[in-house]
Amino acid sequence: MSYTFRIGPYDTNKLLPQVSKALEKRTELISRERFPGMWKLTDKFNSMARGRTRGRLRTGMMSILCILLGLVLFVPGLMEPQKLFVPLTTGAVAIGAGIGGLRRSRKQKNPFDKSARLLLAGKDNILTEQGAGVCFSDDGMTIISDNADAAFVAYSDFECVIETADAFLLVYRDRAAVLQKSDSTTDNIDEFYQFISQKIKSVSLSPQADIK
Repeated sequence: MSYTFRIGPYDTNKLLPQVSKALEKRTELISRERFPGMWKLTDKFNSMARGRTRGRLRTGMMSILCILLGLVLFVPGLMEPQKLFVPLTTGAVAIGAGIGGLRRSRKQKNPFDKSARLLLAGKDNILTEQGAGVCFSDDGMTIISDNADAAFVAYSDFECVIETADAFLLVYRDRAAVLQKSDSTTDNIDEFYQFISQKIKSVSLSPQADIK
C-alpha cells in the first residue's frame, strides 16, 4: 500500500488560516503533554462556557460594567485594606474579569499567522516541473526530487500529522511540511488519513472530522 503526492504551487490564501490553526494545534499538543494538570482545568472552564450564546457586543458591555463595578469596590478597599478586605478582593476579581472579557470580545489575529506564512513561502519555490513528490509506504515517507537523491523518513521520526480542510501539516525531525490534498494522486483522501493515522499521531481539524 502506498500513497503519492505530486508537489504543486500552494494556494496560499486558502491555506494560510488552516496552516496557522494547525501550527497552533501542534503547540497545544506539546503543551498538553508537558502540563496536563493545567489543561485539565482549561478544558473544564471551556466546557462551562461552551453553551453561552452572548454576542460580542453584549460581552463587551458586560465586561465594561464589571470594570466599573470593580473600581467602585477596589478603590475604597485600597484606602482601608484591613477593614474592606472583601470589597478589595471582589473588586480586583471584577476588574480582572472585565479586562479578560474585553480581550475575548475583540477579533484577534492568530499569532501563528506569521509562522504559517513563512512555511508556505518556503514551499512556493518548489515548481511542479522539478518533479518533486512525496510517497508514503508501509515503512515510511520518501521525498522524491529530480534535483536531489531521494530522502527517506521513518514514521518513528514523526512527531505528528494534523489534517485541515485542504491540507496535511507534517512535523518530523524538528521540521514542518505542508501537503495539499489536491496534490494527492488518489481521490480517496479519507483512506490516506486512516492509513497515516495508524502510523503517526494524528489530529484532524477538518470540518468532516466528526464524520470520519
